Amino acid sequence: MNAIIDVFQKLYNNNGLNQLMNQIRGTVEENQTIFQQVVDEDCQKREKAPLIRIESIDNSGAFYNDNFRGATNEQVQVSIMTQDLIDLQQLIEIVDELMKEIEFEQFSDRSYQEPDLNLQYSARSYQRIKYK
Repeated sequence: MNAIIDVFQKLYNNNGLNQLMNQIRGTVEENQTIFQQVVDEDCQKREKAPLIRIESIDNSGAFYNDNFRGATNEQVQVSIMTQDLIDLQQLIEIVDELMKEIEFEQFSDRSYQEPDLNLQYSARSYQRIKYK
């Protein structure tokens, strides 16, 4: 869970990302539309986009020595949803840079048109090795 909190704090508190999200949306939200695990029900609307959701994929031990864990392999998914592909690309670039700053490397991406809200959707997976 610490990985989700680290990512959330990095994204939620970044002025550049927040400004771009507000510019894309055309309005300033009281609380930015970046979520941990679940997107709030009142934000599950096309006009609230862009939306960012952070979820855990896996957290497992790594680099064992004498049955003691030397590190944790933390994997998270950052899902970005926008109305237009150009906006999605701009957000992906910023999110990738912010993730690098907290030592996460992107290792997969699945992009498609989300059917319920008709949004462009990118589910990007990141991982980092966190040493004890």
